Amino acid sequence: MRIFGLTILVSLAITVVVGAQGFQQPRPQENLDTVLGGWEKAMTDLQSFVAVVERTTLDKALGARDQHKGYAMFLKALGKQDGTRARLEMAKVTNPKIFEKYLCTGTYLYEYAHGTKTVRVHTLPPNKQGGVQRESFLSFLFGMTSVQAKQRYDMTHIMPKTPDKYYHYILVRPKLEQDKSDFQEARLCLYRSNNLPAQVWYLQANKNEITWNFTKLQINVNIPTKYFDPDLPGKDWRVERVQPKPILQGRKVIRN
Repeated sequence: MRIFGLTILVSLAITVVVGAQGFQQPRPQENLDTVLGGWEKAMTDLQSFVAVVERTTLDKALGARDQHKGYAMFLKALGKQDGTRARLEMAKVTNPKIFEKYLCTGTYLYEYAHGTKTVRVHTLPPNKQGGVQRESFLSFLFGMTSVQAKQRYDMTHIMPKTPDKYYHYILVRPKLEQDKSDFQEARLCLYRSNNLPAQVWYLQANKNEITWNFTKLQINVNIPTKYFDPDLPGKDWRVERVQPKPILQGRKVIRN
């Protein structure tokens, strides 16, 4: 189960739609390690955030553009026995009644399927840090160290020919086959002011493009835990518990 892989390489406002040929090599004093170091420190220090989120999907085959807008919340684990909490809720710009919603309680991931009016409950396996699991929808942006990110992805720090005083840019390409099935390449844009994500663009295996913009960030604000409690949007909604897929290791079957 890879919710974040379905939406963002993290996933968080500018539009960066220039190809790699529009960039030059970074200055010596600023390289991939320094940028990733700033990003990792920002993630380590981050206790909570709230942001406006916009997602644009470009379907190359149909020539169609789809836009969603909403908000995201993140709350770091409060203790060793606690888990990282997250909330992502968006509605279609042209039809707000069509929405997407994900709630991560640290123990469970609640996926709200509008089409079938079903809340799918996924059990998250615990990790040593008590945070979001590696394959969850915040794994790339909030669940990895800079060393882990470099091991898993081919990453290059790039800069526009005209220096940008507001943003850092990182080109990301997958190394693992499981990631290649999700995306071909991605660009991560970080705010220079706080090293937090401003935008993620990625190209899917089917050539579709998805862009996430994160604006109006409120950092380390007080977020009551009740905002991460699951609910039912209506009486006609039902709850469905999703059984974890077995992992094959040799002839032994291991269940999460």
